[in-house]
Amino acid sequence: MLASFLTGKIMRPLGLVVILVGLLAVSSGCRDDDSQGASDPNAGLDVRAMAAAADSYAATYGSLSQADIDILKTSALVIVHPYYGDITRSQIMEIKQGVNPSDPGDNVVVLCYLSIGEDERTYIKSDAELLADPRFVGDGTGPAIDPRPPGVNSLVGIDPLGTPLHGGYASFYVNDNAVRCNGAPDGIPDINGDFQARFVNAGDPKWYDVLSNSIMDTATHTPPGLKEMFVPGVGRNLGCDGVFLDTIDTAAPNFYTTCSDSDHSNSEWTAKGFTDFIRRMRADYPEKVILQNRGLFFFDPRRPHYEVSARGVIDLGFFESYYRGNDELLVSPFFLDNKYNVVPKLMAEANRPDGFRMLSLGYADGFNGPKPGIDIRTLSGGGVTEGYDLLMTDLQEAMEVGFRHYITSADVNYVNSFVKNNEDLTDTTPPQWSSTFNAYYDYDEVPPPNPRVGVQDAVKAADGSVTLSWDVALDMNKVSYVLYYQTAPFDFTADPSLSSATRVVLEPSVGTGYSTVWNNDDPSAAMEFVYPYEQTISGLTTGNPYYFLIRARDSKGNEDANQVVLTATP
Repeated sequence: MLASFLTGKIMRPLGLVVILVGLLAVSSGCRDDDSQGASDPNAGLDVRAMAAAADSYAATYGSLSQADIDILKTSALVIVHPYYGDITRSQIMEIKQGVNPSDPGDNVVVLCYLSIGEDERTYIKSDAELLADPRFVGDGTGPAIDPRPPGVNSLVGIDPLGTPLHGGYASFYVNDNAVRCNGAPDGIPDINGDFQARFVNAGDPKWYDVLSNSIMDTATHTPPGLKEMFVPGVGRNLGCDGVFLDTIDTAAPNFYTTCSDSDHSNSEWTAKGFTDFIRRMRADYPEKVILQNRGLFFFDPRRPHYEVSARGVIDLGFFESYYRGNDELLVSPFFLDNKYNVVPKLMAEANRPDGFRMLSLGYADGFNGPKPGIDIRTLSGGGVTEGYDLLMTDLQEAMEVGFRHYITSADVNYVNSFVKNNEDLTDTTPPQWSSTFNAYYDYDEVPPPNPRVGVQDAVKAADGSVTLSWDVALDMNKVSYVLYYQTAPFDFTADPSLSSATRVVLEPSVGTGYSTVWNNDDPSAAMEFVYPYEQTISGLTTGNPYYFLIRARDSKGNEDANQVVLTATP
């Protein structure tokens, strides 16, 4: 079966099309009714720290009623879609101030939607219409295709502009689908058949300029750009605290979709360009929050994308359809793979010292009807309870692996506080060891991996140094790792608190060989012989044996009690 990193490609909310059509029917031009009003309640606050600490969030792509705003104020973080929702600055500022306007402690971080892998301005435009519009013609060198020679899989060192076809379009469009499906490029920008928008190479600096300078205009289907979101006095002056970066799946592994898929994309070569886009944005707006929606393949060492991820730059990751997808199935067919193959690798990255907070999104209905046994109105309470236990399972499955969750409708516009009202943040249990290697990675019914508990390897690195390796542990809160070492064997009965040992809070690097697993003939099998974490301990006495013990600890202070000890002589 295809790994569930595939779900990041096929499960994108189709409801945006419905919202879009409704908006185009009733709105045109650029509304700028309050662009210079409403002071920013989050001015001077560290919104990145606030986002990292957020234990609740909400997301909506729709327009906002006052009742919606009142609900959104109760979350720590909110995602809105300025274009589809026709959101104004005053609405964003009202949400930001939280329930108590005089208490900055309950202020809300507001992120605004931005598509970076598809050009929303091209919605339902024909090839001829693109060629007749200077916005889509640019320098005429596009579209571009994969510049890699046949047989080269690495995504490092690629020309960010690709190989231009000089088809008369802007340089940032791509034409890889024609190469794959028809045997040769046709010089026409690839299109997402589901959303009728053209795929783009986010690594082209000209595309960054487009998304930086765009001013919202519904008459031309132009969403707001970065400056309108962030810079005072530009356009509607939205005052967003950060961005929800979507459509990163343009850079998904080529095998994730096929020519028969309506949303087929074959442009994995653009992966580093997407990271370059994010890094450029971080440099331009160092104080803003960056959320990467999906693109989970960047955090899987079985994919070459791992070597070019934006870890260390993004603040938040986002897992859509982890347990419940946006179709009519009660449980995602990818759930077991999500839980037992994807999550250990993903959380190994999220919980690194330069990692990120993970959010997740589940659905109470599908695009074509309700899920069995669930009434979406249960999300709002009011006496409707059908499906409560099923929705609680969705919440609990996400929480236990470290996600902060939200549940909504398939079209992402059912504002509610179900998760906020029902989540239990009490954490009195230590992290549970898991494994980034699962021998059953290619099974439909994926069982859990065999946990690799505690320290897994200890080898001499140099005189006075030992390198330790270990795997991942999971918890509802952020996990770190603590080393205990001494020159005598541990006596867990006489010294249960390990007071005689030296204690070190570890700051691991990527384990040797972990980042190049993708380059093996069988990447999943190769995971058995590598570990996500390693650290070299120095200052030891040469020639003297040492005993090493590593335990997992969550941010609430709960530490596991494993007794796995390895010895090594530096």
